[in-house]
Amino acid sequence: MVYEASSVWAQFKYGDQFYFLKRQALYACVGIGGFFLGSRISASFLKKYANYFLAISFLLLILVLIPGVGLIRGGSASWLGFGGFSFQPSEFLKISLIIFFAKYLEKFYEQSDKIKTILPPLLIASIGFILIMLQPDFGTCMVLAVSLFAQIYASRMPLKWFVIFMFTGIFAVCILILSASYRFERIMSFIDPFQDPLGSGFQIIQSLYAIGPGGLLGQGIGESYQKHYYLPEPQTDFIFAIIVEEFGLFGGLIVIGLYGLMFFCAFKLIFSTKNIFKCYMCLGLLALFMIQVIINLGVVISLFPVTGITLPLISYGGSSLCVLLFSLGLMVNKNEQE
Repeated sequence: MVYEASSVWAQFKYGDQFYFLKRQALYACVGIGGFFLGSRISASFLKKYANYFLAISFLLLILVLIPGVGLIRGGSASWLGFGGFSFQPSEFLKISLIIFFAKYLEKFYEQSDKIKTILPPLLIASIGFILIMLQPDFGTCMVLAVSLFAQIYASRMPLKWFVIFMFTGIFAVCILILSASYRFERIMSFIDPFQDPLGSGFQIIQSLYAIGPGGLLGQGIGESYQKHYYLPEPQTDFIFAIIVEEFGLFGGLIVIGLYGLMFFCAFKLIFSTKNIFKCYMCLGLLALFMIQVIINLGVVISLFPVTGITLPLISYGGSSLCVLLFSLGLMVNKNEQE
């Protein structure tokens, strides 16, 4: 699907219709190696070096913000590059923060019903949120916040404090939206994309134009119209629109069903483990997957404003694919040695 969605644009921009396919295939090979690596790392190793992983992630995020070091793409300084290779440090922060929270919540599980116990990791996480927002990368902050709150929800913290934290987060999101004009424009285009059909509403309109003609069985493989320069960067955020256009509602439901099967298996893994650290870690990683899938599908069918969140394991993107495959390896890991 990366090839199907990108071949026309890749031929125009790079003179090679297989440009994105070849790069994604390389990333997939690295990611599969990461999957096997993650499936063999012991829980004791992750806990022992959790603080170091987090410190390295913070350092990489600081490097991104240094002019001339961080690479700017799509208006965000979210990348580091070496030669022809580039990656997003925020992807590594997601995993390291989830591991750090799992270590902390296991250590202080009995005291996690007190607000003073929960505040320290939240303050540490806020450093990461600030560094990410300085890029800026609003979508990553949302995804990470939901994942961490899922871990906290599984602690002994009283429900009233969880509700307070949730509404505080919603208030902060509203402030962030109002603080940047382009975010406010996305909200307005979400309400009525046809108010600015050639500007902020363009992507979602073209996405709907792709989904609509797909019908039940789709236009057929390779028969997408929207990939012909209509839908911007169709191999990333809006690849699901191309899937539905070519394979119809039936193809879209198959993709959603596969995600549902993966989530069901992940829940079984969580409930079967006796290691509290791994239980918290897997819960955070599962939430990370689920919220990205939900947001991406919601954006494509105009249920949510455009956020820049890719579709896990399907959209083009090396950092995301490698980190997600590595995190899947951590989830299926049966090495719970302490």
